Amino acid sequence: MANTETQNLDALLHEIAQEQGESFTYNRAKIEEEAQQSNFQLSRLAMKVLTILGGLLASSTFLGFLAAAGLYDSPVAIAVVGAALLVGAESLIRSKTEAAADSIGVSLNIIGYILLGMGVGQLTDNATAVACVLGGAAALVVVLSRSAICVFFGVLVLNGSLLGLLVIHKIDNAAHLHIALLAAILTYISLNEARLISLHAKLNAKYSPVLMGVVFSLLLMLALLVHQKFLSTAIGHFWISGAVLSLCLLLLVYSVMQHAGIKNTKTRVAIYTCTVLILGPTIVAPSVPGALLVLLSSFYIGHRPGFWVGLLALVYFVVMYYYDLNMTLLAKSGVLVASGLLFLGGFVLLNKFLKNDAD
Repeated sequence: MANTETQNLDALLHEIAQEQGESFTYNRAKIEEEAQQSNFQLSRLAMKVLTILGGLLASSTFLGFLAAAGLYDSPVAIAVVGAALLVGAESLIRSKTEAAADSIGVSLNIIGYILLGMGVGQLTDNATAVACVLGGAAALVVVLSRSAICVFFGVLVLNGSLLGLLVIHKIDNAAHLHIALLAAILTYISLNEARLISLHAKLNAKYSPVLMGVVFSLLLMLALLVHQKFLSTAIGHFWISGAVLSLCLLLLVYSVMQHAGIKNTKTRVAIYTCTVLILGPTIVAPSVPGALLVLLSSFYIGHRPGFWVGLLALVYFVVMYYYDLNMTLLAKSGVLVASGLLFLGGFVLLNKFLKNDAD
């Protein structure tokens, strides 16, 4: 098993070196040590999840103690304790390397967000101020935290704060700008993975949690388009987000072809044609191209968690797309049959052109 991992590491480093050129340098021993540490942490994931749940229960007890002590009567005290918990969580994570310390730090981090939001809300009675303060705190956590889980939650809180501002000020259609921003970030960090993780050790450590945070944030925004009643939004002009997500997908398809060495013009035209035919009917349902973007970008960089999340999201959004069609049952069946034939035809054509290109 160790030999297989060593061979995979050598192959990856060789591939990155070919892409980056002679200027690419690396410390193989350090990379191997970091990989082993990551595998060790992954093997303790179940214990870490249980520890986080235990930490949340303990934190809930602590919140009950604060309520009994009358802390909630003072908004300033709530906000100060919330900020102190965010700082204390990071201090605990930095001072200890054990999984328990990291998990307890994550629990304190979550409780810190809650108390900080409650305190600022009571002090200002202004939802905009709450969203801005939480967004600023989350941005600092993303930049400064050494915990991957805290960085992941920080990205989610930052995205939630931006979404909150849109809902508070009833600028619902600005959600398209938000989705476009998330799609652009996901496309950029996927296409530039090798360069980003080689720039600095901190960027390497933050890459995966930021990527997963952006993936979940994008899918949550797309789910909002499907279920607008949850936040009482009235987002229209779905084709805007659909067009942006489709463009990002086409850019990703272009990069995949470049990476695969597909240079034959007919093959490229066939791939682009199949992609456009698949995306065309879903231009007014951006959730489908959005899930496809997550799926393809994760496949392109070999990110398995993102791939499975994107696959599950694609299945769900396709089912919702079918369910929301304002057609009779017979017409819906025709759409499914036509879509299936399109996919099968595209598969056959691509196989034919790819085989000819290889020959």
